[in-house]
Amino acid sequence: MFYENPPDVYGRLSEHFESLSIPPVIHKVMAREVLDGRGQPTLQAELHCIVKGLEQHLSTVTMASTNLLMESAPVEKKEADEKERQEFVDAALQFIQGPITEAISGIGPANQGEIDENVWKILMKFQTEKEEEERKERERAAELEPPPPEPAKEEKTISPKGKKKLGSAKSSTVVMEEPKEPMLPGCNAACVVSQAVTLAAAKLSKIQPFEHIANLYSSQEQQEYELPLLMVNLLNSGKAYPGKQNLIKELLLIPKPGKTLRQSLKQLTAIHHQVGKLLFPKLGVPGLYVNDFGGYCPQYDRPEQLLDLAQEAITALDLTPGEDIFIGLNCAAHEMFDLDKGKYETAQGMLKLPDDMIEVYADLINRYPAIIALIDPLKKQDVEQWRKLCERFSEQCFIIVDKAYSRAETLLKQGFGELRSTAVSLKLQQMTSVSTITEAGKLIKENNAAVVISSVLGESPDSFLADLAVGVSSRFVKFGAINRGERICKYNRLLEIEDMLISQDRIKATVTFGFPVIKPPEPEETAEDENKQE
Repeated sequence: MFYENPPDVYGRLSEHFESLSIPPVIHKVMAREVLDGRGQPTLQAELHCIVKGLEQHLSTVTMASTNLLMESAPVEKKEADEKERQEFVDAALQFIQGPITEAISGIGPANQGEIDENVWKILMKFQTEKEEEERKERERAAELEPPPPEPAKEEKTISPKGKKKLGSAKSSTVVMEEPKEPMLPGCNAACVVSQAVTLAAAKLSKIQPFEHIANLYSSQEQQEYELPLLMVNLLNSGKAYPGKQNLIKELLLIPKPGKTLRQSLKQLTAIHHQVGKLLFPKLGVPGLYVNDFGGYCPQYDRPEQLLDLAQEAITALDLTPGEDIFIGLNCAAHEMFDLDKGKYETAQGMLKLPDDMIEVYADLINRYPAIIALIDPLKKQDVEQWRKLCERFSEQCFIIVDKAYSRAETLLKQGFGELRSTAVSLKLQQMTSVSTITEAGKLIKENNAAVVISSVLGESPDSFLADLAVGVSSRFVKFGAINRGERICKYNRLLEIEDMLISQDRIKATVTFGFPVIKPPEPEETAEDENKQE
């Protein structure tokens, strides 16, 4: 220290003795019920650590509440979902302030993987106990119930001509509605605790949260950071909205690579306001109403109407669609699929088979070259059509899967399998931890696909997702429209990160989209071909 000659001798001494102190450890996690951006109950967690012998409050996180129901779901299902959400919050509060705090107390916040693993084991233990209780309950009920009577045999009557009536034939494909995944009430505790630990560890390390997440994501220290491109909600339509068209649920704006985030946000915000100016003379004040994603919801009967409106707003600002601003479409194929008919209902009364859908998208992409992303264009069961879509358009368009891997744990457990896509959407929800997201991100990139970090419908005014997206080097972020506090805080955090990286000369520019290409397999050479070559 004599040779260093520090300007603050006592400050330098305090740093020296601090380095000799016992490493900080978790003391307790406090949790409370708060509200998300929709006024729904959700969780807030505070992490307290013992630092240099004293208890300190290091981080506070408010998590998003998960909404798995389709927007067009009946009221009865939505009411049941609200009741279940409250049960999950109540159970999570008990988990956090009981067994979870006991399990992670005394562990350093830097041990993210160990903490997430401990929390997961606790939840699995309770899940196993719950399943065992349900099994015993079913056995008791079966013992008390008398066996059902044998059904009477019915004689089949055959028409004289042995023919079915015209129009009575049905599709040979049997389509079953996908059952809701059973989840342990309170499992959402894992997500909020994991985020709180990440923020606390970053604070103790005196680095930014995105830097700490990058260290978790990669074993090598990252010198430069590439900011994700934006996917901003502009228009919403589909089964839950007025109008006949179901093909487009969300129309998203994507800026040209190479611009700063600040420049991109200014352009996208101007387009959002321009659409409002175009809708107001036609629809009045109702034309300015927005949904929970923040996008406008005009009544349209054809998908072209949404695309034309977006392009009109873009060109009105002297910007060129397909050059300055690009378009992404969230098709939400599982929502437009008619279970009774076994076909996609792209518009009221217009039914399409999976192979037909490829031509529907081909027509749109050819007529609107600005389209460079399709989210959930097909159901996950249509594996062959996903492959064909990727082979045909992956050189010019991201084919993004969202619904098939609704949780990152599902992707890690099942892998990619036969379902082909060029990008995967990841969300922090339910029991998904930060460790799970980082591991899923690695798996996605190992399979030559891009990562999209997406928000959920019940977002909270918390900016953690922005740091997560930068930390795992995601290609896109999908946070909704540029309005309302629960979304603006995330965009503002990205701006803050950009300014920080520019001032430190640590930002890496995104020059191109870099489409991950899936090529069709090359035809095998036959004996006849070999003879011709000879």
